[in-house]
Amino acid sequence: MALDKDLLAAAKAAGDRLTAADNDARAARADYHHAVRRLHLAGAPLREVAQALGISHQRVQQMVQATGGTWWTRVWRTRRVGPDMACSFCGQLSEQVDKLIAGPEVFICDACVELAEHVQHTHKPKGTTRARIEPISSQKVRCSFCGRKGAQVELVGDTGNTVCRECLELCRRILEDRSPSNDRVTTT
Repeated sequence: MALDKDLLAAAKAAGDRLTAADNDARAARADYHHAVRRLHLAGAPLREVAQALGISHQRVQQMVQATGGTWWTRVWRTRRVGPDMACSFCGQLSEQVDKLIAGPEVFICDACVELAEHVQHTHKPKGTTRARIEPISSQKVRCSFCGRKGAQVELVGDTGNTVCRECLELCRRILEDRSPSNDRVTTT
């Protein structure tokens, strides 16, 4: 039985169109994922990006990680906490706390993360014998970890150091050993 030349040509043409469509779909997917990552790198929290695009927060995280990760993972990948470093919020040395998380020239201990989370949820200042953390209402104050202004994010902190909601979420993941590398690195 001989191959019908017209049908063979049609099959080859359809195969070429399918290959081109697959390539276009891959390119469009890559452009979409990079655009989502650029939104995040420009300062948009992952949850806001997810809500605006109508997709899950987890899917946005997957896209951002697949295209190079968050700015946290790029900027502070190699930071380590030394024995002489202290929590910027309460002053406790790294040896005196369970875990100390390093940011850019700022540190926060596990106890201050918990205190900041409490203040963030209740919107009421709370102090301990070690630290006093309160909501920060100034639009000009920046997060000590990511640098975003209070106009862009909700901040809590003391007179010298602040932390935003997204940075606190990252600190919580680190404290619960849910960092991207899932090792015991104490960096952000």
